[in-house]
Amino acid sequence: MLSEEFWPLLARLHGHRCPMSIMGARLGYAAAARLGRHREKGDVTATYMNRNCAIDGVMLALGTTPGNGNLKIEAKGLNLLEAVNDESGLRFRLTLTEGALALGRRYGELRRAQAGEEEREEILVRLQIAPEEEVVEVSELPGGACCRRMDR
Repeated sequence: MLSEEFWPLLARLHGHRCPMSIMGARLGYAAAARLGRHREKGDVTATYMNRNCAIDGVMLALGTTPGNGNLKIEAKGLNLLEAVNDESGLRFRLTLTEGALALGRRYGELRRAQAGEEEREEILVRLQIAPEEEVVEVSELPGGACCRRMDR
């Protein structure tokens, strides 16, 4: 699991705590658990299929960034991360579970109503500590299906 120091760092990087940045971190961490973080266990590259708060969580957990050309963002409206370790050839597709997304929607409803501060905090903590399978669905991709090395 991610260290306790990780979450305040994510909040500082992202500018606030929110469900999508946390869920992005969970996607990135699940990918890193299988592939290693970028440069720690090979040349990891990734593509995230949405332009939302999850990007910052993915970057911090997986060690990939758009600035270094190893994180590509495609605004397709999907909360989907495809990641590959170019050295090992391992490739994974990671998506958020419907349960995790439902928690994120509930958080948004409460925030818009300016209500439920305690429940909102409970949602954030739950997304941080829930078992991986409650937040992320993982499948291995066949060779060549995912992220090719980005142009730098």
